[in-house]
Amino acid sequence: MEVLTGDTVNILPDGEAYDSESKLMKISLASIRSPRVGNERVGRADEPYSHECKERLRVLTLGKPCKVQVHYEREIPLGDKPENRQFGTISTKNKPDVGEVLISEGLATTQFHKDGDATSPRYDERRAAEAVATAAKKGLHSDGEYKRGAINDLSEPRKAKAYSGSLMRAGKIKAIVEYCFNGSRFKMLIPSENCYIMFAPNSLRCPQPSPLPGSRQNKDAEPFGDASKRHARLTILQRTVEIDCSGVTMG
Repeated sequence: MEVLTGDTVNILPDGEAYDSESKLMKISLASIRSPRVGNERVGRADEPYSHECKERLRVLTLGKPCKVQVHYEREIPLGDKPENRQFGTISTKNKPDVGEVLISEGLATTQFHKDGDATSPRYDERRAAEAVATAAKKGLHSDGEYKRGAINDLSEPRKAKAYSGSLMRAGKIKAIVEYCFNGSRFKMLIPSENCYIMFAPNSLRCPQPSPLPGSRQNKDAEPFGDASKRHARLTILQRTVEIDCSGVTMG
């Protein structure tokens, strides 16, 4: 359903209706450490290859039927309230071990475990894959300096207005839905233009969903607001879509 980081996903169990966020299960890849995406609020920068690892995991898993084998659970400190996280192996039709793919391509490493800790049953295979990636100097093991260009954020109204002409002239273009604010307002990444935009379908208004925990918004959800947002998340969140820009507003 959703890739959260380079080693953690939200899945919807087979047979479950997505009628509540509580139906999603958070699964982390066992015995794998992916580079961490930064956090501006705490002043933490992106680790090298964090975005590449997350993007590769998105391509490998998003929207695909998969098999999950949970190997162990661990308590993860998250703010004031720790989270009991499940760790396992994720398999898809073409990839029997998604985590091993990330390691073999140099986008993630094998997690260090203390003696007596539960590990992936394929721990030795992960270490072997990492040794091959290290010898080939792939990704994280490369000797070269890591560089990732900045992505132009056009969510600010004046910048959106300035760039709108070129996006409208471009016609149909590929985009990735990064975030769903509600059922009809999205943040999108346009790889070919190296930019983020706010995007809304023409002549469509969806009711507002419940505010996110900790947000400043104090309005209650409108009828069917949460349902319309879940519909958008289920059908297009983090998917590659085709858009056609026809106008711009100061919103």
